[in-house]
Amino acid sequence: MRNARIAVGTVLALAAAGGGASPATAQPARANAHPRILSAKAVAGPERSVTVTVVGRDRDDVARGAEIAWGELDAGEGLSACEQASHRSDRRRRGKRARFVLSHAYAAPGDYEIAVQILSGGCGKRPQQRSPAQMLRVHVD
Repeated sequence: MRNARIAVGTVLALAAAGGGASPATAQPARANAHPRILSAKAVAGPERSVTVTVVGRDRDDVARGAEIAWGELDAGEGLSACEQASHRSDRRRRGKRARFVLSHAYAAPGDYEIAVQILSGGCGKRPQQRSPAQMLRVHVD
């Protein structure tokens, strides 16, 4: 990641390729794949804290962030990062796994349902996309 500037922000808001065609034949456009969650887990810690680790990827873009709704009445949280680097380095990272870790402390003990999503695109000319939400349950003492 030489000579790349990274802008990281926390957002508070809850917020087929054609085969066998000759070169002269137009091929159908590939749909822009959405990111997907490969794994997600919530671990309760001391003092009603919870850490969520989510791993995701987008087969034709770079997974750049995660959004989470902690299951309380207040707004959720997001984490994203865009790199200002060459298009070549971005192409090398497309389809790679990305890991995000978010943590939160609940005001009261209890059972909570957490919704998490992976974000891709959104930097430069690529549109931002979200994975379907994955639900996690956690109990804090």
